Amino acid sequence: MYALKAALLATTILMLSGCATNISGTWQGRDSTMDRPFSFGAVTFAPDGTYTAEAKYGETVRAVSGTYSISGDMIMLYGEPFGKRSYRLAGTEDALVFTDTKTDGSMTLDRYR
Repeated sequence: MYALKAALLATTILMLSGCATNISGTWQGRDSTMDRPFSFGAVTFAPDGTYTAEAKYGETVRAVSGTYSISGDMIMLYGEPFGKRSYRLAGTEDALVFTDTKTDGSMTLDRYR
């Protein structure tokens, strides 16, 4: 019972701090005028820690998949073709903002309904 209460408290604290703890579901990337190596068209995060995505590389669109993990306000994406990428993660239940830790470029994903 204590573990359940601690987990609920931790989830509540993270949600109140603006960190998205439950990203499971399908998200649609917003168009951006910013230059960056890639952006997500759409991405689905599964509860088991896997994801599938449509990644846009300039004019090229490619399907990618892999695994993800979240620790605090950081999300790590593992998969081809980009290997391991880390992002600061912020947002709400309906919008996520991924900020690249190397470039500080960000992309916003909206929950697909």
